[in-house]
Amino acid sequence: MIKVPVVNRVDYTMYLELCEGMLWFHTDIRKWNKEVKVKYLEDLDLLQYLVSVPIVALVAKNNTKLAKFGKVTGWVKFNKVMFNNIEYDVFTRSK
Repeated sequence: MIKVPVVNRVDYTMYLELCEGMLWFHTDIRKWNKEVKVKYLEDLDLLQYLVSVPIVALVAKNNTKLAKFGKVTGWVKFNKVMFNNIEYDVFTRSK
């Protein structure tokens, strides 16, 4: 699968990856502060509006920092999966 960059900013990049009929979200964050958070959420909201389908993200069960970040940015846990003997939570974000 190929992650396609869809939002490219100095402070972060957002990617989408089509896999098994679902749009998976990935992000690389290079800098985080109050101003970046505001712009990040604006871009994430616009991205969600433009794709018009739910996007999902995979978070390892033991990655509490990433899970907390997801909740703060509007993601909701909706499922669990096992992959390579590792338990993951699947988060979704819809408009």
